[in-house]
Amino acid sequence: MADWLFYILKVSAFQAVLVLFYLLFLRGLTFYQFNRIFLLGILVIGFALPFVQIESAPVVQANQELVTMIGTRISQSSAAMTEGVIVPGFQVSWIWLLSSLYALGVLLLFQRYFSNFYKIRKFKYGYQLIAKIGAIEVFRTPFAQPFSFFRSVFIPEKVEHTQELNMVMAHELQHVNFGHSYDRMLADFIVVLFWFNPFIYLLRKSLIEVHEYQVDAAVTADSGVKIPYQMSLVSLAGGGFSGPVSFFNFSTIKKRIQMMNRNKSNKISLMSLALLAPVIGGMVMLFSFEMKTPEMIFIQDNPSPALEELVLPVEGAWVETPSIFPLGVKDEKVRVTSNFGYRTDPFDEAKKFHRGMDISAAEGTPVIATADGKVTLVDDQPDGYGKHIVIAHDEVYQTKYAQLSSMDVKEGETVKRGQLIGRVGSSGRSTAPHLHYEVYKEGKAVNPVNYIADYQFAIQKQQQAEEKQRMAELKRQEAEEKQKVAELKRQEAEEQQKVAEVNQREAEEVQRAAMQEQELAEVLRAQAEAIQRAVEQPEAAAKPKVEETPKVKEKSKAKTKSKEKDKDK
Repeated sequence: MADWLFYILKVSAFQAVLVLFYLLFLRGLTFYQFNRIFLLGILVIGFALPFVQIESAPVVQANQELVTMIGTRISQSSAAMTEGVIVPGFQVSWIWLLSSLYALGVLLLFQRYFSNFYKIRKFKYGYQLIAKIGAIEVFRTPFAQPFSFFRSVFIPEKVEHTQELNMVMAHELQHVNFGHSYDRMLADFIVVLFWFNPFIYLLRKSLIEVHEYQVDAAVTADSGVKIPYQMSLVSLAGGGFSGPVSFFNFSTIKKRIQMMNRNKSNKISLMSLALLAPVIGGMVMLFSFEMKTPEMIFIQDNPSPALEELVLPVEGAWVETPSIFPLGVKDEKVRVTSNFGYRTDPFDEAKKFHRGMDISAAEGTPVIATADGKVTLVDDQPDGYGKHIVIAHDEVYQTKYAQLSSMDVKEGETVKRGQLIGRVGSSGRSTAPHLHYEVYKEGKAVNPVNYIADYQFAIQKQQQAEEKQRMAELKRQEAEEKQKVAELKRQEAEEQQKVAEVNQREAEEVQRAAMQEQELAEVLRAQAEAIQRAVEQPEAAAKPKVEETPKVKEKSKAKTKSKEKDKDK
């Protein structure tokens, strides 16, 4: 329950930070669709961000100072420990109180949420249908304000026969077209879950504002209707029905009119979004960073009985957490042959998940309990684990020791850390003598390597080498990707060059065609001039020249001479 409450608080914190970011940097911009998506994203993404986990490597080290400190307190605590057990009185958990209060608020708001939804649905049957526009139904209501809900539009009686009706219908139809009812249902649902968070109400209010700005901008896209539309806003101001509906008017009329008259924002204004990445990253680091606590707080080969008597009742988890090497020897003949995780099965060569680790050792090598606990199972499965033992250390941890040649404990027996419980063998589905060792935390298999503090594994070096190899492979892939990108850019440049050459050839063809057209125009112009000259001298062009014969010439000369003689006389 505490984890759930903490998760709710983390989501609320994410919502608060992102809402503040919106109010500071985006609220005054005219990118209404972008602002709408941003606000809806806060509602959804806030649930996912707390799941991001950043974990540090587990710290496993011997803390001798802590052992010494506990040892010095034995004498100081012995008197208090022998006085008896103090039985606490009745106490109410504050987590239970908070959980109950939260659940009560959610139930009440859910009742209101569904009541409003049911009430609005009933409007379709309680009020008169006066028009139908495609799939959209228009109803007459006694309310002061018009509003819409999904594909239903509700018009007040006082507006039905007024000049504002066209503006009202245009406004409400835009709400329907944008699907604002879906946004309202989602926002009201999130308010139910986070009713204690004041920023969720700011988010819902901002989303409603964006809806109105978006519709106002769509209706007044034609500048000729801007003034009549604004006058309609003022004349229709008033109260309306409370619920997840889209109203024609809210109490922010002045702000809406200012936004309608504001110039469109420049896209450079969105540069403020660059600040969003460090904000979200900081929140993730703050709320999702988990430092793994040491798996073993102290290590001692032979802890004193007095120290264990103090630690077991008070801090039992210290010795009930698996923390030591499960074999009684740590010489060079001991090695890990199979790790935790996916591996190839040695029998059928199938890829299977290996829930433990296999430690190769000579048959008969001592197997010891890795923490204090109680034996819950002693069994033999020849086709599986072989002879194996399960020890429950507390309500959190269990360990399993399999492929034993002999078992030296019985079910129900209490064992101490380091106590001999069996010997290495190959009694089940096995290829050679080894110990198959598993660790379970809250019923889930975990890597045993993280629960062995007194032994240095070669697997750790192998994992480091594998990690380096993976990093080298990633760098190689990155280099290949860069090379592919460079090749694509080169090909793109070649394509652009080819396109440029084609364009140049087309330009040359166009130029040649233009020159031919010019030459043709010159020819046509010359012909036109010739025709015009022919029209201006029609007689000269119409009379053909007749060539004079010799006889005609002689007669002409004779006439000329006779005329001259007559003149002399």
